[in-house]
Amino acid sequence: MVRKNDISRNDFNRMNRRDFLKIAGAAAGTFALGVLAEKFIGPASAELTGQVPLNPRTLRKYLDLLPQPLRINGTTGGTIIVTISEFQQQVLPSNFTAGPYGGKTLVWGYNGSFPGPTIEAKRGVPLTVQYVNNIPIPSMLQQYLWVDQTLHWADPLRQMGSRLPYSGPVPTVIHLHGGEVESASDGHPEAWWTPGLGITGPAFVKNTYTYHNGQEAATLWYHDHALGTTRLNVYAGLAGFYLLRDPPPGVLPEYGKEPYPSPYPPPNLALPGNPYDPPLALGPPPTPRPPSVPSPYEREVVIQDRMFDVKGQLYFPNVGINPAFHPYWIPEFFGDTIVVNGKVWPYLNVEPRRYRFRFLNGSNARFYNLSLDSRQPFWQIGTDGGYLDVPVKVSRLLLAPGERADVIVDFTGMAVGTLIHLINDAKAPFPKGAPADPKTVGQIMQFKVVPLTAADPTVDPATLPNLRPNNPIVRLAPTVTPPKAPDVRRLLTLNEVMGPAGPLEVLLNNTKWAGAVTEMPRVGSTEVWEIINLTADTHPIHLHLVQFQLLSRQPFNTSQYLKVYNAAFPGMAYIPEYGPPPGGNPDPTPYLQGKPVLPTGTNEYGWKDTLRVNPGEVTRIVVRFAPQDVLTSIPGSNQYLFDPTAEPGYVWHCHILEHEDNEMMRPYKVGSTPQPP
Repeated sequence: MVRKNDISRNDFNRMNRRDFLKIAGAAAGTFALGVLAEKFIGPASAELTGQVPLNPRTLRKYLDLLPQPLRINGTTGGTIIVTISEFQQQVLPSNFTAGPYGGKTLVWGYNGSFPGPTIEAKRGVPLTVQYVNNIPIPSMLQQYLWVDQTLHWADPLRQMGSRLPYSGPVPTVIHLHGGEVESASDGHPEAWWTPGLGITGPAFVKNTYTYHNGQEAATLWYHDHALGTTRLNVYAGLAGFYLLRDPPPGVLPEYGKEPYPSPYPPPNLALPGNPYDPPLALGPPPTPRPPSVPSPYEREVVIQDRMFDVKGQLYFPNVGINPAFHPYWIPEFFGDTIVVNGKVWPYLNVEPRRYRFRFLNGSNARFYNLSLDSRQPFWQIGTDGGYLDVPVKVSRLLLAPGERADVIVDFTGMAVGTLIHLINDAKAPFPKGAPADPKTVGQIMQFKVVPLTAADPTVDPATLPNLRPNNPIVRLAPTVTPPKAPDVRRLLTLNEVMGPAGPLEVLLNNTKWAGAVTEMPRVGSTEVWEIINLTADTHPIHLHLVQFQLLSRQPFNTSQYLKVYNAAFPGMAYIPEYGPPPGGNPDPTPYLQGKPVLPTGTNEYGWKDTLRVNPGEVTRIVVRFAPQDVLTSIPGSNQYLFDPTAEPGYVWHCHILEHEDNEMMRPYKVGSTPQPP
């Protein structure tokens, strides 16, 4: 229980958190871990685990090729099996040979790989995936990754509140991030299971999931989602890509109650990596490249930060900033070493031609502001939920945890032997934390230009036509005023509960995970969510089931709003975990400043399932509880291929995993009848 005298007021400038970050990021070789300085967290963690942190500056960068994830062809449907297990993998550079496994690192992964295999699926072709938890009991990796049992977590052995590290069977559950999925297959955080289905969570229905694949072609990903321990399971390696592709031209299966829109771009559009790229010398091949054969010109790229010890094993801090409350939990994890596709600081050979990269920020808490040191632009063609109408030229690519970007990079004209680096300058925490160390986390990977093997048949992205002439993005209600008002307008706050040395927990709408369900949208309805950020950080907010759209961001006077907000609670003082004050959250409209910033013409104009909500701003999103590209939606009418009102329901949460694991997640349930906002 939180004591009132341990909690600062819910004030935007309530603590000098950034001073801790300056300390944490000041010295060479330190690692910024939320509010902690290295002098506190490092030795204490090492003393408890016997680990000695590895200095990342001693590692040789760009020694190894960027790995290509394994492939599973799910484009024909049927059932595939994905097994979760513990194994060793050479994550560190190949010249690192220290430790008990000859330089290899102990990880968890899907089908024996970190990251897991890329599952390729086809729109309109359902796929069944059986997930099998084979993590050994006991797990060797658990000695380094300590579950904080004072958090509300899966708790298979019912040890909730214990201050000892957990050492029982590992609970897992898998979420298809960005998928229009029935709730029984969505990876609900309380639908976990242990090896052999020995123990299951209160929301468990099954471990064989059905993915209908009815939504638009997009870059999705699957990852662990177990309550209170997602940060550790994903850190251990439990993540992989899920690429949903369009069917061939002319194939128009029925989708729900409306005709399936013409797939576009068709597979033979001149994008890098399409089934006819590269061409044969005398023309395109008679049949496209099969999905099981990845293209060298289309690469999925997951970026993650990690820490290692001198024996090559994963290192995760296990001394909490408020140990009297949570002995092991820290507010954010920021590693000092960059891992791309399961390899530390790799390189990729690129020909002087165009490439398509599907970038994913798979880190726990770190944001990436990516650019190329050659000053080349990115041409972004897609977001979380699929293609943009037209490509957007950007010089930098900002990705929060969980966000994806589908981009084209043009290396045409580059001299053979040219070295180009993908770099990062995002602060941690974002946006006002410690600067990225240019010698470590400021570098992501290297591109080496090699000779061209065949003519580039792809189109210059600067001249790409409308990517969706037959299926333009369905723009939802553009404002909260006529011509179309939303069915429901929700005012939701982001809150941080402070303890003596920093955050104790982070909340959505000042409500803990176990509070009564308050977001109960009606199927087929359109809602506008106005998210009022009362914290000092940017939070990537993720909604399950739906793809939504950004309406606007607008600054507001936080101090004036907070005076009214705090005074609305009983006793005229903010009460943590109380929920909204009686009568609901105050309307932020009187406190808005300037004009709303619209996404028009930007790379956020498309469909999103994860969106950055900045401090000191009201972020407005429009959410329709209907399939992504249905042209018209009627409240009370279900147009999904499944029943979204079925149990166990869905969740929305912050995708900073340390926040998600400590109360910044809420259940929501879709209903068939109108519900109050």
